[in-house]
Amino acid sequence: MKLLGGWAPEYLAAIVDSTDDAVIGKTLDGTIISWNKGAERIYRYAVDEVVGRPISILIPPDRAEELPSILSRIARGERIDHYLTRRVRKDGVVIDVSVTISPVQDATGKIIGASAIARDVTAQQYETKEALRIREEFISVAAHELRTPLTTMFARLQLVERRLARDDLDPAIVLRDLTLVRQAANRLKVLIDRLLDISRIRSGQLQVERGSTDIAGMIESVALMISETSARQITVLAPDHPESYRMDVDGMRIEEVVVNLVDNAVKYSPKDTPVDVELRSTPDAIWIGVRDRGPGIDIADRTRIFEPFHRSSSSGVPGVGLGLHIAKQIVELHGGALNVETPADGGSRFVVTIPRNVEGKSGDDGPRDER
Repeated sequence: MKLLGGWAPEYLAAIVDSTDDAVIGKTLDGTIISWNKGAERIYRYAVDEVVGRPISILIPPDRAEELPSILSRIARGERIDHYLTRRVRKDGVVIDVSVTISPVQDATGKIIGASAIARDVTAQQYETKEALRIREEFISVAAHELRTPLTTMFARLQLVERRLARDDLDPAIVLRDLTLVRQAANRLKVLIDRLLDISRIRSGQLQVERGSTDIAGMIESVALMISETSARQITVLAPDHPESYRMDVDGMRIEEVVVNLVDNAVKYSPKDTPVDVELRSTPDAIWIGVRDRGPGIDIADRTRIFEPFHRSSSSGVPGVGLGLHIAKQIVELHGGALNVETPADGGSRFVVTIPRNVEGKSGDDGPRDER
């Protein structure tokens, strides 16, 4: 190693100590001879606890065979780049590290030891594994959920085709089959839209386009639509002045949130019980509460209910597990919050709070009139 510009060894040592990575010097038999502050932070050993001890104190028992191979390669003059492995800290915690190990030569070119640079990549490894897990779950759930409406559509169209071939057309039966095909197509569209939304959320491309929106009027329309299609009683309570429910939001996206919450309330509660939607308006925010009389949410599910692909273990209701996650993301893009409450007399209440005059986090293209 040359000292550029007359830099002193103390200056180079300061550079080594300033890095967050562990920089460790060792002899060819694996004895530690130098230990920087980055190594102290990563492995939790102070310098006087490790210098003179074997590097094997950092190697988990199930990877003991790594060390002889590494030392042998270093002795042959080989460099080991970005080797992903595991090491054990002083407190016994095993961490993931990426290690680069280079031979160290003396003035004659003889290899006398090794310099190892290690970076703690435990968090990155966890994120990678989690991303792979979510991808596999995404593929599995999407394939299953897409297959269900496609199977319905295919079967009903086959029946219509056969009746046409036999010239045996009953308008009522054909209308029933076409209605089932349309309903399956609608389910397919909703699923595809949600899969696209989750992709936009993950890439930061979910758009929020604000415009003046009558929140109460929109909720009344949603409640009427779902009430008619589900034959369920849905009550909307909006006691404040009608104009107080008008605010600048992305009307289409907030409607998506309300549809999801009300639709869930219908699915997860007994058929003979009502669903209540309550609005409150203050100078600072609009509050929307959707209440059902279902079995409620298990304690184990409450912390995970807004995670993508999570479905309640006790509900028995089919679904892709994306609706609540997407709803929460949409509300947060408006600067608001979506939470779940457990009323004392049972059921669940999902509460949306949307603040007034708050810019969206991203994708805000300016005002748009939703009237």
